[in-house]
Amino acid sequence: MNWQETKDKPTGAILHDEFQEGVRFIVMRGPSSLCAYLGIPTEHPLAGFHYDDLPSIEAHGGLTYSGGGDELRPKGFYWYGWDYGHSGDKSFHHDDYPPMLRGLGEKGWLVEDVVKDSWSAIYEFTRLMKLAELIAGRYRVERVEK
Repeated sequence: MNWQETKDKPTGAILHDEFQEGVRFIVMRGPSSLCAYLGIPTEHPLAGFHYDDLPSIEAHGGLTYSGGGDELRPKGFYWYGWDYGHSGDKSFHHDDYPPMLRGLGEKGWLVEDVVKDSWSAIYEFTRLMKLAELIAGRYRVERVEK
């Protein structure tokens, strides 16, 4: 899918959807850029935290979203996300700006670019999920034994 096709999709359109090691990964057309989200089951011990409470995840520009499923993101998951609308990234509104306000060398992220860029975030997140599961399991065992 090229830049114009991506730009023409409605806000909230899910353009990529896959599961990797217990994590649901989606790429969505946001209001001004593509957004990537990692969804974990709502009952997972890592669900429900604010993104600032998590250790650093190597995501483009860092995590910028956390929340449950809603009218945009599928329900049954707690989502952590980031966007591709930072300095140096081309906005879907780029062509609407006067020429003097358009940045030079801005990258127009395509879905396949976001998927490639997100592998380390997915990997780090699956490791964090496994750690949370171990901690939650030990905590439950210790509380039962006391």
